[in-house]
Amino acid sequence: MRRRGVKLPSAVVAAGVTTMVLLTAYLATAAPDLTFWDASELTAAAHTLGIPHPPGTPLWVLLGRVAVLAFQSVNPARAVTLLSVLAAALTGGVGAWMASRWIGARGAVVSAVIAGTFYTVWNNATETEVYAVSLLASVLLLCVGERAGRGDIDEPQRARLRGLMAFIVGLAVPLHLSMLVALPAAVAFAWRGPRPNARQVVGWGMLALLGFSTVAVLPLMAAQGPALNSGNPITFDALLAVLRREQYEVPGLWPRNAPLWLQLGNVLQWADWQVAFGIEPRPVPSWPRTALTLLFVWVGLLGLRALWKHEARVGRAMLLLVLSASFGVALWLNMRLGPTFGGSLVPANALHEARERDYFFALGFWAWGMLAGAGLTAVSATLARRLPPPIAVVPYFAAVIPLVVNRTLVDRTHEPAASLPRVYARLLLDAVPERGVLLAGGDNDTFPLWYLQQVEGVREDVTVVTVPLLGAEWYRARLVREGLLAEQAVVRWPGLAGALRSVMIHAELARRPVRVSTLLGRHERVELDGAVGWALEGLVYAPSRALAARSTGLDLSAMRESRDRTPPSALTTLPVGADPALGTAQELLRCNTIERLADPLLVSWCGGF
Repeated sequence: MRRRGVKLPSAVVAAGVTTMVLLTAYLATAAPDLTFWDASELTAAAHTLGIPHPPGTPLWVLLGRVAVLAFQSVNPARAVTLLSVLAAALTGGVGAWMASRWIGARGAVVSAVIAGTFYTVWNNATETEVYAVSLLASVLLLCVGERAGRGDIDEPQRARLRGLMAFIVGLAVPLHLSMLVALPAAVAFAWRGPRPNARQVVGWGMLALLGFSTVAVLPLMAAQGPALNSGNPITFDALLAVLRREQYEVPGLWPRNAPLWLQLGNVLQWADWQVAFGIEPRPVPSWPRTALTLLFVWVGLLGLRALWKHEARVGRAMLLLVLSASFGVALWLNMRLGPTFGGSLVPANALHEARERDYFFALGFWAWGMLAGAGLTAVSATLARRLPPPIAVVPYFAAVIPLVVNRTLVDRTHEPAASLPRVYARLLLDAVPERGVLLAGGDNDTFPLWYLQQVEGVREDVTVVTVPLLGAEWYRARLVREGLLAEQAVVRWPGLAGALRSVMIHAELARRPVRVSTLLGRHERVELDGAVGWALEGLVYAPSRALAARSTGLDLSAMRESRDRTPPSALTTLPVGADPALGTAQELLRCNTIERLADPLLVSWCGGF
């Protein structure tokens, strides 16, 4: 008897192949341990069901907790990173499934692999962050919208799909608002049939509220008193403050933080990094990197034309997606310019973002990659009508350019990047005496420390006081519970100098030694206590009455001890284009090599004067 096989639909095959290709690439390059910026804080939140910085992202925290439980066989930091890996790989699979109807299975795989290996998308897939999961939710929204707008489904099915769209939209607040960038294109995809009636609109609103209701997790988690409890959203007002991100200065549309044309130029700079950043990983345009960027722009335009010819609804939606997820995001966010953009076009004292913000535009770059794949498919189809089949498939080989070229740049598995955040955090904690108080300067000398303390139980006796958070009422309340601030400082802001001085006084009364991270400058140390000098001990400064008031000294014995504990691998040369936070950490680790006050390193990196 002839054995009958099961023939899978081509769209399912395309989705499966794409997912496996991207999953392999992401697993091979994903961070094996901690990374800098928000990743360590989010990892701690996933393990402890804590609340990270506003807007709290409760749905992501729950998904992160699922990842912790599912991947217990790997180290705690890697387990949560695997959530990003899987989400990004599935994004490619969903995109291929959607595109196979437009350009066939082969073209869909090519498109989704290109999109998934663009620099920003790949970079988000290899560390613990919210953006890979948000991208997956965005593409799911697009996929549902595309199906809802097809002409071959009946109206009851279309109504159900639009209800699912409303539910996914409601998840944007508890997951991440970047999901909403996909909404205009999803609506354009789904725009078919009679106008919705009032009953349908009410139903969509209720489904959106059902998705939104996940934010109720925030006060439930806060009620458990987790160590990581940003905003402490235990009351309705506190919850609203977290969701609205009142802790930060969120800019409006006007006045612009930089001229709009420069903000759009900044987006174009990040776009130039997507195709082949590994060829020349420097901020400014370069050949042949920019030539490859322009090539992919051209094939992307060809892809847009081909999709428009296939179905105008699809072409319009994809064009709207690229525009809204690139220039639209730049208009809405009104960000300062990136740290490497502007040059002589802006004043020398102009404020820049603390880091590159290309991740906000990941959906736009992903959409461009999908269009580029459609363009290569169109070129291949044109050649197939004139040339032998082996030659006609040659354009598809362009799909491997971002896969091959970007790999070395996004690979987080090599030293020193693989272990530097952990090494830096552990050395910083160990620089603080028992029961000490460490004054920290920001994310990168705070979040990895929180992770080590809250997840791995390392040096829990040390209290980390993050100076930039002192302006937040909830954070001052936490320090009151730690015995480091007076209760009146919670509701009546004493100013930064007053808050720092209060922390110093309370620490001294409790006989708790104080240390200050080298990320903070002399100004903050003087505000802590201007009656003493401050001795550099490597990664921290210690108050010293043996020094003249407000002066800087060197504790050479402590610095030698710190130097001996620093592994050589942490100071190996970073590749060009590496995260600047890694370079900053290396320079701070070198602070323990200073042997004289005239050393330029003391001034340039170690906060000496």
